[in-house]
Amino acid sequence: MVFSGSQTKYPLDPTLPAPLYFQLQKMIQKAIEEGRLKPGDKLPSERELAKTLDINRLTVRHATNALVNKGILVRKRGLGTFVAQTKINQGLFHLTSFTEDMKSRGLKPATLLLSFAIETPDLQVREDLNLLQGEKIYLIERLRLANNEPMAREISCLPYPLFPGLKETDLEHGSLYNLLREKFNLSLGRARETLEAVAVEKKEAEFLGIKTGNPVFLRERLTYTEQGQPFEFVRSFYRADRYKFFFYLER
Repeated sequence: MVFSGSQTKYPLDPTLPAPLYFQLQKMIQKAIEEGRLKPGDKLPSERELAKTLDINRLTVRHATNALVNKGILVRKRGLGTFVAQTKINQGLFHLTSFTEDMKSRGLKPATLLLSFAIETPDLQVREDLNLLQGEKIYLIERLRLANNEPMAREISCLPYPLFPGLKETDLEHGSLYNLLREKFNLSLGRARETLEAVAVEKKEAEFLGIKTGNPVFLRERLTYTEQGQPFEFVRSFYRADRYKFFFYLER
């Protein structure tokens, strides 16, 4: 047990300006940073930690609550408190597919095709994709996984006239962008993307394996070919407990 042993080994000093709960919070964070606690490891119970460190259980709870709120720890009902999985740092600089991105991180990507239909788009999608009145789209819903863990749910809209026969292709193995390049000679150009934090609704929560109301990142991307023609509008829900997005800003 990481926190077993005497109080001398893991001192909490009541004479310091920092309150005891904050000292314990930093102690747990240090144990994670040094690898003594790893993602998925279970913490000792509040009672065990309080006894080992000779402090009040409320102090332990205050410290662990703060780390749960930061996403460093996660509570599982009936099981205990665990070290959260490491977040994926996702930079928004280059146009890459989920499959390519996960492989570059040494993770095993997988896709579960939830639905594939030919439908009439709503007004927003029709205008974004420059479609004529009455033209159809492919509506593709997929669950994206890394090392068998759900990471995101994607709803992609592609113009039906651009990709004849797409419905007969395999969309569960490999990258959609690679498929479009190889089968339809598509050349990726640029994309316009927005990122927004939202509370996840029941349907998305069930797919992602999280609680309804938990925060997720809603990403919307409109992707263009090299010739400037829009060919994809995709709405994605990414787990906020597994992703951290970053940008570089220059003056």
